[in-house]
Amino acid sequence: MARTRTIALTAGFLGLIFAPPVGQAIVELREGERPVIAELFAGAPAEAHLRQLEKSLDEASSLGSHLRPWYQVLKHRLTGDLGHKALRGREGWLFYQPDVKYLLEPYFRGQGPLPEGDPVAVIRDFKEQLASRGIDLLVVPVPGKPSVLPDRVSAALERTSEVNGNTRRFLSELREAGVETVDLQAAFRSRREAAGDDGALYLRTDTHWTGEGAVLAARRLAERVRRYSWYEGAAGERRYRTREASVMRRGDIVTMSGVPSAIETIPEELVRCRQVVDADGGLYRDLPESPVLLLGDSFSRIYQSDEPRAAGLIANLAYELQLPLASIVNDGGASTLVRQQLARRTQLLEGKRLVIWAFVERDVRFGLQGWKPVALWPEEPQPHDPTPAPGSPKLASP
Repeated sequence: MARTRTIALTAGFLGLIFAPPVGQAIVELREGERPVIAELFAGAPAEAHLRQLEKSLDEASSLGSHLRPWYQVLKHRLTGDLGHKALRGREGWLFYQPDVKYLLEPYFRGQGPLPEGDPVAVIRDFKEQLASRGIDLLVVPVPGKPSVLPDRVSAALERTSEVNGNTRRFLSELREAGVETVDLQAAFRSRREAAGDDGALYLRTDTHWTGEGAVLAARRLAERVRRYSWYEGAAGERRYRTREASVMRRGDIVTMSGVPSAIETIPEELVRCRQVVDADGGLYRDLPESPVLLLGDSFSRIYQSDEPRAAGLIANLAYELQLPLASIVNDGGASTLVRQQLARRTQLLEGKRLVIWAFVERDVRFGLQGWKPVALWPEEPQPHDPTPAPGSPKLASP
């Protein structure tokens, strides 16, 4: 009897383990697809390969896609958990996990090989490419919300500059490499200290800044741009004015969680913005021929191309300078993807005097596709010289 029970329990346990992948494979075969589990045998069992397989299996699982929402709702209602991307802070503040992780983990250098590229070396290379065409580069790491509001993450994190050690070291290395930078962190912390208003610069349930935060960043950037010798001749007549605009926004941390009960119960936020219009009252628009090109991510997109429009960093910087900008924006892709886009549109660099490269600070370590070198102007292929260099070995005759 005991033996039978042991066999039954073992069979049941093995059935629980193998039923989901076998069932998933059957579903995929019925749909005429190659089972994802077959990727297990597509390469050597290296750690990176197995992790990618685990991720693919999780994303493709039919059982998981049906059960996950119910599990998330139950977990949220019992514990308030919003999943692996969100962190619930104090007094209703929500934070994006990678933002907090970037602050708490050691600096990227000294932690072993850099599989995704060295950001300082890549930025220096980008600067040198632009400099070869007479174009300046200004690099702007955008502080994430927990970087400015660490005490809203946890009572254990005090409002101290030490929490920003990774970004301060990164800025220092860039300056040593001859790269010009703008420190928005100092401006944001000074603004918070002066006003004592936690909610003025960042949204409570979103990763991004408020309309006021975008304006403050634009003003700080404009202070630096005005010091370039070419600026006075480029500004010209007064082109823009501003007006108040507002929008109701549901925080992206809430929507990223994918938890229906959270989306239903956490309210939208009212955001007041400074919208930029031209002399005729039309919304600000980029000018490709501008002497200034801004490369950015979602911090450059928010309020700019989504509602209320023409009220984000780009439009407000144009207002502060009274000079239209050109821009390339890629949500989450400011470490590599925006440069790849620029490499396909190098005509946009004609007549440029300055490229402003703004990216959220967490991208120093967690940038989408890492930090890949990108050649803006690939070198012309050299004609092949069949004559071997002196001292080089001769090739054997076929």
